[in-house]
Amino acid sequence: MKKHLASLLALLGIHQHLSAEQKQDIAGAALSVSPGAAATGVFKVWGLPLSDWLVVASLAFIALQAGYLVWKWRSDYERAQRRRADRERLMAMAKVPVEPDTDLGHL
Repeated sequence: MKKHLASLLALLGIHQHLSAEQKQDIAGAALSVSPGAAATGVFKVWGLPLSDWLVVASLAFIALQAGYLVWKWRSDYERAQRRRADRERLMAMAKVPVEPDTDLGHL
């Protein structure tokens, strides 16, 4: 493995040890290239044309967005229920009439 890395560094023109900044730059470049390389590998393995991959990626993205929205709406609903129950319990303890849900008060 070290020989392969040394030959790669020699190809890049780096013969000495890398500085921290150079290592960070190489890691950042590898991270930015990896999605394209993975997509190319999957494209070659499954043999779908690019237009079909775009449709698959779009559908996957839409499904992820829908899942996130359902999760968000459910957590917001549960949070509102907990707040309402806490408010009612505190009002019962204080024996104060329950105020409306708006900040405007009674109009």
